[in-house]
Amino acid sequence: MTHSHPAISSSVHADAHRLACDAFSIDLLSPAVAASDAAFAPPEWVHLIPAGVFSGRDGRGPFRLDAEAVIKAFAAYGADLPVDYEHQSLSAEEKAGPVPAAGWIKELQAREDGIWARVEWTPAAAQHLANKEYRYLSPVFRHDRSGRVVLLEGAGLTHNPNLYLKAAASRKETHAVEDLIERLILMLNLPTASTPEDVVAELQKIIDRLNTAEAAAQSRQIDPAEWVPMSQHRAVAEQLAAMQAQIAAEKAEAAVTAAMRAGKLAPAMKDWAISYASKDPEGFASWAEKAPAILPPETDRAAQRVASNADTLTEEDRIACQLLGMREADFAAHKKTLIKE
Repeated sequence: MTHSHPAISSSVHADAHRLACDAFSIDLLSPAVAASDAAFAPPEWVHLIPAGVFSGRDGRGPFRLDAEAVIKAFAAYGADLPVDYEHQSLSAEEKAGPVPAAGWIKELQAREDGIWARVEWTPAAAQHLANKEYRYLSPVFRHDRSGRVVLLEGAGLTHNPNLYLKAAASRKETHAVEDLIERLILMLNLPTASTPEDVVAELQKIIDRLNTAEAAAQSRQIDPAEWVPMSQHRAVAEQLAAMQAQIAAEKAEAAVTAAMRAGKLAPAMKDWAISYASKDPEGFASWAEKAPAILPPETDRAAQRVASNADTLTEEDRIACQLLGMREADFAAHKKTLIKE
């Protein structure tokens, strides 16, 4: 869209965006406006932009009035719009002398037939019109790429009225902005008829995606105060497992030793008992509590070692006697026989 700040900025030459519009521009000297030349006074309200779709004499267009947008832009601008001579204000920067105004647009109204403006004419302009030195009034407005008229910038008294299509600033700036918009449309792979607003919206989507990706990346950053390297974590876990295994083994060893001292385990059963106590400490404790004593308590066995047959029977021999149901005397005699042989 040809556009700039709502304030009327510097202009583009007439031939840059000119629309011949004799069929549309207002004839300020027509009978509908002035009853007679003798009593002529410039009209206070003038019809500047027609409603609906319209085109210029030179074929530019079609254009379509967005009356609501034009009224809102004027209200946002908050100042009068100029009416000049032959659109000289559009090239005011190139003028060596003053560029006087013919009047000022004080108010806009949206009516059924388009945009109307209340103009406060200067005495000089009123005299020019009364002398028929000027006759036509031609508006200056802005439009987007689709031809939608969105902003009024002023008007000009002219001999050969045309619709002037205002660009962003000067002609050079206009071309630069339009070239930039076209390049962005190509780079963003947008439809060729896209407006600057479409380009801005697409760029905003890209910015939003980048911001989201950056926020996600920051959320994934590791806080050294809360995280440790995996190798260190693995080493600590291995040390903990080793400590737990050692404690379990010591507990199993202690439980088996206690059971053996109580006479509930023979020495030959020690390996089985340790395996059981290591895998299921509670199960082994329950078994040891309920198991009958198959050997005298350790204190009793110590006393028996000094009793008779102590010279021939070992502690293991006596346990074997109990398991086999043999009398120690018979076992000792048999043992002596084996030794002699």
